[in-house]
This record gives sequence, C-alpha cells and structure tokens, in this order.
Amino acid sequence: MQQYIKKSSKSVQEVVNSICEKAPNYKFGVLHIHNVKETLNSKGIEFDDECQILDVCNPNVAKEFLTANRNLSSIMPCKISVYSKDGQTGIVMNSIEGLVKPIEESMLSIAKTTQETLHNLIDEAI
Repeated sequence: MQQYIKKSSKSVQEVVNSICEKAPNYKFGVLHIHNVKETLNSKGIEFDDECQILDVCNPNVAKEFLTANRNLSSIMPCKISVYSKDGQTGIVMNSIEGLVKPIEESMLSIAKTTQETLHNLIDEAI
C-alpha cells in the first residue's frame, strides 16, 4: 500500500491547526485528534516526539461507503498523521484506494477522488 508522505517547515501543532482550519473548505470535518505523545506519557511510557493523528471525514463519502459495503467501516474515518522526527515535521496518509480495493472495488472511483481531495488539503496545510 502506498502512502502519501510530505514534509513541512511548520511545527506539528501548526500543521494540525492548519488542517483543522482548512478541512471544511474541502467538505471534511476533523472528528477527533489523537495526541499519541500525550497518551503514551499519561500511561507512563516515555515518548518525546510529537505525533498527532487526525480522524477526518466527509459525511457524503461515508454514507456512500457504508451503503455500498458496511465492511468499509473498518477503514473509516480517514487518518492523517502529523509527527516530528529528528526536528522535522512529517505528514503521512495511507492510500484510500489501497484500503478500499480489497473490500469493495466498486467504490474505487470515489476512493480515488477522496484521496486526491485529502492530498490537496495536506498540500495546502503544509
């Protein structure tokens, strides 16, 4: 499965804030942000780098996916990860097409369009 990987000169929080701000322009909402560093640290596990995972969703796409095949719910919502490593901010998203194909090939066109939309959102946010 291919991943969409980008780098940014912005901080992790700046990229996360930018995605949250710009997502509605792409008809996406940010449902939740998982702050992995905070979660691990709260469990007594030392983790120094930033890592935030955004759950993003377009409700119209969600309905189409779920109507076509409820098993697509296992890959929902879409996830965008923003992290720091060695002082650099990275952004990564798994291929929606790659996730959809083994479950419901009839939804590949919508998956491709959704994936391209999220790539554009990421590109604008970084």
